Amino acid sequence: MTTRELDTLSRASELGLAPPNRVIELSKICRQYGTEPAVHALIDVYLSIDRGDWLAITGPSGAGKSTLLNILGCLDRPTSGSYLLDGIETTRLTDKQRAGLRSQRIGFVFQSFHLLPYRTVLENVMLAEVYRKQSHRGRRDRGLAAIERVGLAHRADFLPTKLSGGERQRVAIARALLGSPSLLLCDEPTGNLDSKTAATILDFLAELNRDGLTLIVVTHDETVAARAARRVHIIDGSLTDRLGGECRTKSMSLAPPASTKPVSRSGIAPRDLLNEALAGMFARPGRMMLTVLGVVIGMSALVATAGLTRTAGNRIISQFDQLAATELFVTARPGAATGLIDPKAIPWDASARLERLNGVVAAGTMSDVDIGGALVSASPVQDPSSQTAFKLSVRAASPDMFRAVRAELETGRVPDFGHSERADRVAVLGHDAALRLGIRDVERLPAISIGDQLYLVIGILRDVARKPELLSSVIVPEGTARRYFNLAGPGLVIVETKVGAAYLIAEQARAALRPDDPRALRVQVPQEPKRVRDEVQTDLDVMFLLLGGLSLVVGALGIANITLVGVMERTGEIGLRRAIGATRGHVAAQFLLESASMGVIGGVIGACLGVLVVVGVAAYHVWTPVLDPAAPILAPIVGGVIGLLSGLYPASRAARLEPAETVRG
Repeated sequence: MTTRELDTLSRASELGLAPPNRVIELSKICRQYGTEPAVHALIDVYLSIDRGDWLAITGPSGAGKSTLLNILGCLDRPTSGSYLLDGIETTRLTDKQRAGLRSQRIGFVFQSFHLLPYRTVLENVMLAEVYRKQSHRGRRDRGLAAIERVGLAHRADFLPTKLSGGERQRVAIARALLGSPSLLLCDEPTGNLDSKTAATILDFLAELNRDGLTLIVVTHDETVAARAARRVHIIDGSLTDRLGGECRTKSMSLAPPASTKPVSRSGIAPRDLLNEALAGMFARPGRMMLTVLGVVIGMSALVATAGLTRTAGNRIISQFDQLAATELFVTARPGAATGLIDPKAIPWDASARLERLNGVVAAGTMSDVDIGGALVSASPVQDPSSQTAFKLSVRAASPDMFRAVRAELETGRVPDFGHSERADRVAVLGHDAALRLGIRDVERLPAISIGDQLYLVIGILRDVARKPELLSSVIVPEGTARRYFNLAGPGLVIVETKVGAAYLIAEQARAALRPDDPRALRVQVPQEPKRVRDEVQTDLDVMFLLLGGLSLVVGALGIANITLVGVMERTGEIGLRRAIGATRGHVAAQFLLESASMGVIGGVIGACLGVLVVVGVAAYHVWTPVLDPAAPILAPIVGGVIGLLSGLYPASRAARLEPAETVRG
């Protein structure tokens, strides 16, 4: 350095001003790794670089070249010392401020290009402005201008996989130049290129330097180092100037006071964050769809099971409402003193009395008939080797009882009032009783014996909605039981009411049957329908929601696993984003948004499939599909939350990666 230059520097330092053209000022920079034993990567490095310089840094492998470059690019912090970039003391900056400094003042060109293979040339170049809080307006034009500057305007819409090595490096240079940085850092920029292409790239770098751009190139190649205007050599962490020797580097250590002007923090617009997350997610569509498939299965299972629960529950509960909520039973109450039941407590005309009440649909009486030890047998005997006589229940019924229990006939007919008044020896068999007696139909007028008495079978029941014990019984007319079995009175009154009238009829039944002594009767009313319905619905919901929830857990684990694998595979991309200005928060937010987006997509598709399953099953069974209107709306939200939770660990893992390590990934 000349005497005049030293005087100028001295006067500027005395006035508290930075040298007018100084870009970089390193003073006593040290970088140490570990403590036992400590590794000294840089030792008391002094280095000054003026605007428009072209500096080559050389040295053997492991000498500290990459460590020095990382510190110059604010990707790493020195253990001690001072580093001024454009007069700004970088060692005192926060992570966000350092990221802002990288995004606005430093351009990076890497040996391995670090181009995103799933983005076009133009998109790779425009990536440089994503973390600058810069308006999206005009970004495409600025990107095209940068591409045209490196001579690749005709390749703007190509993917990097379609470019040659030299073209890829030009794209990386165009990305680094977007925004006019103060400094261009090149790490082995020709390391992956052939000699002819390398010469072309060096010629282009020389052209940029002539235009006033400050260049720092780390290289092993003597040819590359020879093109630089200045060269320093590093060995064992110590730096020497090949042109000026020790004197020049330390004479430049007259460090000016650090600038107090604010440093803009790095930032990203929500639109850009969403674009980057979607681009990263769809970079591997096959893997993304397989990942989303887990959430689709879980969400469709959840929506389908919830819908089928409500549909089936509505079917079950509607039948319950029509049956249990419209029935009541009247029996005799045991005496308070004796504890005995009066067999004549219920009048014979109980059915007629109750049917006069408004709200009663049908009423009938039923009684157990005491036949002693008599057995019931069929005649004629069809199989001499099989049992022919059985101990079956015999019950007496009024003609209206069959309507009250909603009996369905398989064949024949039920007794009428004439049969009861004449005390005819006829019987109706329940389905199970008919099977035991070997009677299939009544066309041949089959008969059965109750003890020594013969009864003509006039009908066989297929099913009953109430009192299922009738299916295994022999049912005779009430008048017949009175004459031949000395039935003293009805044992039970079965009443079917209109929906909503059961409790009113229950209050009126005792007075209608026994106005002289209402307390002699007991009325059994159904449990409150709403409470029972809620209990049934809750049980079904819990069972099916557990199944759907288990499927969602499997889907969440799939998202977490794939996102974590993606973090490991995209280490180089993370390093690139940190180099161009992304903070830890930006990296974490992108991966969280990717996992959440996969959850939302899985939720939407799963909800649609779940609805189709519910509609299809309901149509097959001729049911009315019942869907919670909130389910299709909540499904994407639930999917997004699941995706967000699944991405927490992978995102934090990505954010913890050091930029100095990831940029070399």
